[in-house]
Amino acid sequence: MRFSKYFLLITLFLSVGTSLNAQRKWNDKYYEELNDNNFRSFKLFKERIDLDDVDYKVLNAAIFFITNEARIEKGIAPVSYQSNLEIMAWNHSVEMGKEDFFDHINKKDKKRSTPEQRAVLAGITNPSISENIAAVGGIYFGSYLELADHMVDKWIQSPPHAKTLYSEDVIQLGCGAYYYKGVWQGNKAIWKQGDGFWLTTQNFQSFAEIVSEKSKDSAPSK
Repeated sequence: MRFSKYFLLITLFLSVGTSLNAQRKWNDKYYEELNDNNFRSFKLFKERIDLDDVDYKVLNAAIFFITNEARIEKGIAPVSYQSNLEIMAWNHSVEMGKEDFFDHINKKDKKRSTPEQRAVLAGITNPSISENIAAVGGIYFGSYLELADHMVDKWIQSPPHAKTLYSEDVIQLGCGAYYYKGVWQGNKAIWKQGDGFWLTTQNFQSFAEIVSEKSKDSAPSK
């Protein structure tokens, strides 16, 4: 009898320990489990950013949920997460950082010059892509949620970017952020660059859900 009571206590403890806020690592299933009502209390989004070990999967997801929050506040339907779009967005942010440019057109690599080419590399066979990009440097962000809020707010405050973010034609989204540590874009004073730079891309799919095959580009590992 005593053994049964102890077993029950251990079982209850383990059940509590596997709740959303007890997780220590991002899993894409959270795109289905989190929503506009609970994502801001999600433990991983509130964690401190370690610039030497950025969890890009967590950051990308935070940007995704804040984007949907903004759409819902405008009375616009939320979009669904799509992993190939995240791959596409993340690789473009990495390229902008490492190849020192800020544009929707990648002039440094002809194979990934346009959003449509980058979509194909990410395994998307029916791209109908719209894209937002953002960059910010010289500011310390304590948590993933704080950084994601800042990025999405930049798009909302810019009419061309807001038009993309609030489009009623888009149905799927993947976000990709990258931290480039070092001098970027000649350390332009207008951006007041500090130690490094955050580059962020949003890729939306419009009209028809993505048909995908194996991606040639890699996804963020964490």
